[in-house]
Amino acid sequence: MLTARTLAEAEVYLSVLATADDAPPVTETPETTRTEGPDGWTVRSAVGEVQVLYRTEEASRLAEARFGLGNSLLLDAGAWVQLASVWARRALDADFEYTGQPGQDRQAVELNWEFARDAMAEALKFLPDGADEVPGEGFWTELGLRMHAQDRELFTRAKLTEDYEFYRDTLSDFRALYGEQ
Repeated sequence: MLTARTLAEAEVYLSVLATADDAPPVTETPETTRTEGPDGWTVRSAVGEVQVLYRTEEASRLAEARFGLGNSLLLDAGAWVQLASVWARRALDADFEYTGQPGQDRQAVELNWEFARDAMAEALKFLPDGADEVPGEGFWTELGLRMHAQDRELFTRAKLTEDYEFYRDTLSDFRALYGEQ
């Protein structure tokens, strides 16, 4: 059985398998069920199942690592870059519409920027120390291989860092403008 580092990673992975645009909405969870076992959860959906160990979920929560510590074994660098891109586009769209008026969906803006930032941080984990770009072994999923083939420049240290900083800073600017929630 496949193993995710966190419940969030498991749900994102199962959503990616089930969605056409390669990124699930961050304000909705996929239709999954969780079964608790002695060592962790089994997360199931119509497209598959993934195990999440209690110890990796707890360690990730303590470290505030939404998708987990270490590199993903489910989603490669290309998949994380695609996910970050889709979530950033959604965040930007929601951000343009948000004016701070009561009844508006602030959560859609913040969560999408958070997920974009965190997904880009996952892609950066595939970049070895001192390397200028993610090596070939950082791509194994169909989505990741396709992304890498379409634009290798997306996987350079400079571009990954630039995108991560943009997502992080845009979220920070949004919170500075509208206050912490």
